[in-house]
Amino acid sequence: MSDNDILLEVENLKIHFPLYGGLLGHKVTGTVKAVDGVSFQVRRGETLGVVGESGCGKSTTGLGVLRMVEPTEGRVILDGTDLTVLDQKALRKYRRKVQMVYQDPFGALDPRMRVMDIIGEPLLIHRLHQDKQAYKERVHGLLERVGLNPNMADRYPHQFSGGQRQRIGIARALAAEPDLIICDEPVSALDVSIQAQVINLLEDLQDEFGLTYLFIAHDLAVVKHICDRIMVMYLGHVVEETSRDELYDNPRHPYTRALLSAIPVPDPDAEASREFDPSLDGEIPSPLNPPTGCTFHTRCQYAHEACRTVKPRLRETGDGGHKVACHLYDPEVSDVRAEDVMTDRLLAVG
Repeated sequence: MSDNDILLEVENLKIHFPLYGGLLGHKVTGTVKAVDGVSFQVRRGETLGVVGESGCGKSTTGLGVLRMVEPTEGRVILDGTDLTVLDQKALRKYRRKVQMVYQDPFGALDPRMRVMDIIGEPLLIHRLHQDKQAYKERVHGLLERVGLNPNMADRYPHQFSGGQRQRIGIARALAAEPDLIICDEPVSALDVSIQAQVINLLEDLQDEFGLTYLFIAHDLAVVKHICDRIMVMYLGHVVEETSRDELYDNPRHPYTRALLSAIPVPDPDAEASREFDPSLDGEIPSPLNPPTGCTFHTRCQYAHEACRTVKPRLRETGDGGHKVACHLYDPEVSDVRAEDVMTDRLLAVG
């Protein structure tokens, strides 16, 4: 992969939030390590999925890429430019290249604004229209492209269904003519049938406009249908990264295996009889006080002594760039091998 193929490169991204306490609330009493040393690349025209349970840091990573939250450390390089060193004036120019589609299609839209103004706002900010007529035609064209009637432009968000509101959010993101769109769980609040429609729309738009997606989700069944590669996060760290097919056919990290085992099976009899991986029982540990060593060892049925004391590094485990952060695949740390401790039981992946 050449440098020209890489649109987004994130290097050692850390986003830490201080907690304040004391009598006047000015004393730092702790630090929440929401994102703690995340690195990845996104190629032009591909979709990288970011998955994990709530609280794993995936949405915060997306906000850090946009600098909607300021990184504590690390670099975010978009099309060769490090966004973390730009002032606000220069950052506005590059924010046109990166847009976001949010999880809540109603909360993301100003209820006081008409759809015409919501979608057209990026056109005004970035001066992408010539006159009022061109502005109106552009908004109407975007509405039509996302499957809505242009006559709806004078309505307000509360007059639309959830799926229609999400289409409006997508049209707004498209208005800025971006290179990268960060989709922050864009279908999790929608009905299953509507989810499929929105996913198909995103795929069609990607083909038409050459878009690149960073697709954030907690549901591995959703990302299977849209992503080229998948990155699994746990408690602020990347624990596995590989191609979509490789992840589903050959998951290596115990956390990834547990997530796959939780995907519902359409067959009611098979769903009732299958066994679930016990690793996901209980709550995820607090990022305020994460476990030492491998942060997943407190829930992992394969944990051994090295897991409790030594932090695993993300490393390639074979051909094809399959990366995993697990001591079971690191002979330099432990002589315990993955094939010796993991069962051959097939995981239900839908």
